[in-house]
Amino acid sequence: MANVYQMVTDRITAQLEQGNIPWRKPWTGASVDNGGAINYVSRRPYSLINQLVLGKPGEYLTWKQIEELGGKVKKGAKAGMVVFFKKLTIQDKTLINPENGEPETRTIPYLQYYNVFHLDDVDGIATKIVPGAAPAVEPIEAAEKAIADYLSRQPGLRFQNDKPSNRAYYSPAQDMVVVPMLSQYRIPAEYYSTAFHELTHSTIPASRCDRVSENANAFFGNEDYSREELVAEIGSAMLCNRVGIEAKKAFRNSVAYIQGWLQALKNDNKMIVWAASRAEKAAKFILNEF
Repeated sequence: MANVYQMVTDRITAQLEQGNIPWRKPWTGASVDNGGAINYVSRRPYSLINQLVLGKPGEYLTWKQIEELGGKVKKGAKAGMVVFFKKLTIQDKTLINPENGEPETRTIPYLQYYNVFHLDDVDGIATKIVPGAAPAVEPIEAAEKAIADYLSRQPGLRFQNDKPSNRAYYSPAQDMVVVPMLSQYRIPAEYYSTAFHELTHSTIPASRCDRVSENANAFFGNEDYSREELVAEIGSAMLCNRVGIEAKKAFRNSVAYIQGWLQALKNDNKMIVWAASRAEKAAKFILNEF
């Protein structure tokens, strides 16, 4: 049988040689269509932390917005809280400008909040949600099985994909993968590409593929971090290929992501070979092909 892992690596390299490809985030923000909370007026989803604070999906309005739209808060209704950061400029007396002897100024973030009411607690304002308007995004059986089988062999690894999220990540401290919900993607293959990327990261621990020493000094943007991102994205491309769900747009987006991290490594194309070997090991581990 042909080495499909090498074939994927070769295809990535060929795409890279064709020039710059812009990367785009494959998921949309959390919305009412996937169990999220949004602002009624702007239709913008609230941040992940506010999704958690509010707790209930649907449309929310401030008191002022309710008044302006001619609505009325129902008697006994309780407001929810939305938090946000503002910037405050202060003089720091511990930092003295050597030229004029005056304290330097610096900006610090501080937490603010405002109250909002769920549309269920408001009279006189109609919902803007059209039932059934959101297109259904169907799961892909082969990919679902690959993920479920891997998780069944790793009982300590948690996989969260049932809550609205604007981030995708693996937390080594919690041994937990978080990805946006399937319904937040327009192309199902891009959901699985994202999930496989983070699951490839989950093979870092010594009990799996042991890339701990290679990531010991990793922080965002440095070389160790960049190399691990290459491993994860190449691993994702390999896994998508192996379960037969690759989409052209999803693959090009993977190449664009890889390209971005290669630029962080000064376009070191030799890094593809280094990362691909580790990605193949991770993909085989996830698929139990050893």
